[in-house]
Amino acid sequence: MTHCNGSSVDKTKEKNLNGHSVEEEDEVNAKYMRCLHEPYKYHTQVPGKAIRDQTIEAMNIWLGVETKVLQKIKELVTMLHESSLLIDDIQDNSKMRRGQPAAYLIYGISEVINIANLKYFEAGKIALELGNMTTAKNVDKSEASKIFHDWMIKLHQGQGLDIHWRDHYICPTVEEYIDMVLKKTGGLMMLAFDLMFIFRNQSETKLAYETGRTFLETFSKFFQIRDDFCNLWDVKYAANKSYCEDLTEGKFSWVIVQGIIKERELGTTRVMSILKQRTTSDEIKRYCCQVLESLQVKRETTEYLEDLEKDLLQQIDGLGGNAMFSKIVGLLSPSRIQTA
Repeated sequence: MTHCNGSSVDKTKEKNLNGHSVEEEDEVNAKYMRCLHEPYKYHTQVPGKAIRDQTIEAMNIWLGVETKVLQKIKELVTMLHESSLLIDDIQDNSKMRRGQPAAYLIYGISEVINIANLKYFEAGKIALELGNMTTAKNVDKSEASKIFHDWMIKLHQGQGLDIHWRDHYICPTVEEYIDMVLKKTGGLMMLAFDLMFIFRNQSETKLAYETGRTFLETFSKFFQIRDDFCNLWDVKYAANKSYCEDLTEGKFSWVIVQGIIKERELGTTRVMSILKQRTTSDEIKRYCCQVLESLQVKRETTEYLEDLEKDLLQQIDGLGGNAMFSKIVGLLSPSRIQTA
């Protein structure tokens, strides 16, 4: 290190105001940084299904983004996804995540919120740096940061709507629900797609932006409605989270919205009344599922998912085929859901 007067000093012997050397100070800071990141490390030690990573890899078959940029986009999206789950568990009062206690139940709410917010900013920093990594020509290097911030706003708008409806007992229309899904669930996928599109191999890719966006919107609906269905009826889902967690949370999921709409036509309010109770009783939850089945919600949702699956596969064929994406859709097929 060189002082203002030009003289050099041994950095290892330099002392700060507390009497510690710079090396000692760096070691202390590293120790505290490890502590700050511990809730995130705990949360991510049990990996998720990595659907978003797979989706990005599949989209790249059409877009041809160079490897180093693609890896950073995947890192950014994973960071946002995992951090959003940390916050979701607090906002939803969830007890379990991937078969273990939610992070905030171990480390406390304040620490978990802090590390999640820190990861958001780290992801934003990656977006800011993407333009300097690419060898692609005719790329506006500031565009990636704008895309990041635009989608972060939409993601929080979608999450906010979900929470507002839940906390004020407002059942959204089907159209309102889909708009929320495209912001919340579709947000991360569209963020990845938008970033990939500006860094695409322009000389080789033939995928039009609007065509890719339409496909991902269909996939987002398919993914979220399937998740809503699984929350109430998938045996494996209950083992990793808890039984019919959406009912305890009071969430207006696709199947709940459909049930409430059907009951309005009948002049009954069983589903809405149960949702307001935020019940933890498995017996009451089972009864609610029976009511939804009697209203044909389970059957009709299964059929709708099958239609979306067919639509996705047809769109893939129309885009020239994509074996990886076809496999992803197949793995998420409603035919593979193990119901009770």
